[in-house]
Amino acid sequence: MGVRDFLKRRFLPEGRSSGADAGALPTEPDADGFRAVGRSTQIRPGRSGTFQVGGEAVALFRAEGGLYAIGNACAHEDGPLGEGSLSGCFVTCPYHDWRFDVRTGACITDPSRAVASYAVKEADGILWVGKKLREGTEDRGGEHNDGLSAR
Repeated sequence: MGVRDFLKRRFLPEGRSSGADAGALPTEPDADGFRAVGRSTQIRPGRSGTFQVGGEAVALFRAEGGLYAIGNACAHEDGPLGEGSLSGCFVTCPYHDWRFDVRTGACITDPSRAVASYAVKEADGILWVGKKLREGTEDRGGEHNDGLSAR
C-alpha cells in the first residue's frame, strides 16, 4: 500500500473527523455547495484538524484569526500536513520539514510545488469546506535532509 492509500484509510467517512463528535452534522451541501466537516470547537486557535471532503483529505487550520483549508498531503512525499507544526500562517510537514502557507497552499520550500487550497467558512458552530480555489501539484519527491547518511 502506498503512502497516499495509507493516508486515505486513516480517515473516517465523509463529513466526520478524528476529533470528538458532538452530534450529527448536515449531510447535504449548503446552498453555496459547502460541506459540513466538523464542529468549530474541534480546531482551537493555532491548531489544525484533518477531514474528508469529497474523497480527499483536507487539513483545516485556525491561524492568526483566520480559518484556512489546504490539501493534507505534502507535495514532497505525502506527509500529513494537518499533523505538522503551525507557526503563524505556515505549516511545516512532520516528515521532512517542507513548509506551506496555509492561506494559499503555496510551498515555501519549492515554489513550484503548491498544494490545493479550498474555500472554508464557519457558521452556527460548524466548519464548512467549499470548492477548490487552487489546484495542487501532483509531482512528488525531491531533495530533503532528514539527518541520515547512506554508506
